[in-house]
Amino acid sequence: MQPDLFDSLADLEVPAPPERFDEQLHQRVNRSLTTGQMIDLFAGALPFAAVTFGRAFVGLVTLSLTGRYEPNSRSRRR
Repeated sequence: MQPDLFDSLADLEVPAPPERFDEQLHQRVNRSLTTGQMIDLFAGALPFAAVTFGRAFVGLVTLSLTGRYEPNSRSRRR
């Protein structure tokens, strides 16, 4: 009869992890998370904020020069 798999695994010696295992793992994970967040910031959030600020600034200049604010045609359709 074959020995039980769990019994044979219980008899095996498991080596201890390296001393700085957690630190190395955290450094790799933090580096990849930071890289992903920076890509998201520069590719998505900053362009969106710049366009939104630009539209508001153009509206302010238009209001200052003409005395009236006319939203663009996309806003009227909604």
